Amino acid sequence: MKLLTINSGSHTLPKICFHILVSVFLIYAFLQPTWSSEEITEESDDKVIENIALFSEIFGKVKQYHLDTPDSKEAIAGAINGMLRELDPYSQFIPDYLEFQTQNQGKYAGLGMTIGIREDMLTVITPFKNNPAALAGVLNGDIISQIEGESTATMSLSDAVDRLRGEPGTSVSITIVRENESRPIELTITRDVIRIPSVEQNMIGDKIGYIKINQFLQTTADDVDNALETFNQQNVRGIILDLRLNPGGLLSSAVDIASDFLSPGQLVVYSQGKGPGSRENFNAEGTKREHFPLVVLVNGGSASASEIVAGAVKDHKRGLVMGEKTFGKASVQRVFRLSNGKSAVKLTVASYYTPSGGDIEKIGIIPDVEIEWFSRSEQRMQLKLRNHEKLKTFVEENGDDVLNKLTDAEHAANDDEQAARLRRNYQRLSDALTEEQIILSDRGLKFALAQITETTQDELEHDPQIVAAVSQLKVLELFGNQN
Repeated sequence: MKLLTINSGSHTLPKICFHILVSVFLIYAFLQPTWSSEEITEESDDKVIENIALFSEIFGKVKQYHLDTPDSKEAIAGAINGMLRELDPYSQFIPDYLEFQTQNQGKYAGLGMTIGIREDMLTVITPFKNNPAALAGVLNGDIISQIEGESTATMSLSDAVDRLRGEPGTSVSITIVRENESRPIELTITRDVIRIPSVEQNMIGDKIGYIKINQFLQTTADDVDNALETFNQQNVRGIILDLRLNPGGLLSSAVDIASDFLSPGQLVVYSQGKGPGSRENFNAEGTKREHFPLVVLVNGGSASASEIVAGAVKDHKRGLVMGEKTFGKASVQRVFRLSNGKSAVKLTVASYYTPSGGDIEKIGIIPDVEIEWFSRSEQRMQLKLRNHEKLKTFVEENGDDVLNKLTDAEHAANDDEQAARLRRNYQRLSDALTEEQIILSDRGLKFALAQITETTQDELEHDPQIVAAVSQLKVLELFGNQN
């Protein structure tokens, strides 16, 4: 086979293609000894060389005949990105490794949401509360079809992230396709420095400890430990671990937090890469803790480390996993520095599996008890009520504790005039919103009011999934926690 004498019509292959082909062959020869015979059984050496020659010939045709003379560096980078995009959404060519490291440190200016690829479409995993994307009305599950008027269909995940980030105060336009919406939604969002607390804790109702984890960072496990110690001193009856809209983070943090709820030595998760000897187990560490009844809340915005924790709790029957099916993102990426000393490539090298062998990447975590938060229709209605004047006026006229007053009024005697007046005012509010085509259930309207009041407990105590979790904890407490 005369590999280096390929002709393009009457022209000899351009000199640059010769050098590219030689470089590829050298890389191929250098890597080949590291491959096992099993790994190359599907494709012979001749087949690989034939495909490399085909690429070189096509590149030569492009250089000679295409109307626009392409930049060789950009063309090769495009070919590399195309190859990686065929593998999976998370493998990535990194032209400047030092810049890549800088971008992944510290605070950043962006929209405050995590995105991923689902069914080949750029999808919102988590819009973080009180950050630009969420405030603009972006929802979990939204598909971003365009960024600044450019289609995302062939855009890599890293390219999309780069385009969404920018200087604080600058804006970016995105087009969203949303389930059950007949038309795309155009949004222009102003970037800001994103600050997200790792852990929030509260006491709900009759001694129920509530822990909300927003991200799995280096400090997260310590924050959860402190919350559990506080709850232990307060003699809580059960724990709600809220992992909804948590896109994940550090594996070590997920293992540490799972260890707080499992027995030492129990398998939290394992990774499986290429080859039979590539499995790596991650087991619960530390000392045995008091095991309170536990409910873990998840939804479609729970991914990666969140799915690892939820999967471990579910498989070991340590508690109930409630909510909605998780996103399904649990693959392992590794960054390899390249020989030119400047660039690198990030490749997916393994997947994470739950203790029972569940493939998180393909399936996600299916809750023990599935319960919807609000329908997509109600979520859209609630977006319309953000900072709505009628809700603000209702709270101002009836006091910041209006939700507690409404609860009391619903159970008051028929001759209680003050309670009857509040019930009428509440009904008038509901009717006035209906006239604006804002139609909500009773629980949906009360949750919208909870977001207006200054009382942080209101939002927790009127969240339908948290209410359901509290009810389940009472059942677990009644029958005892056996693990």
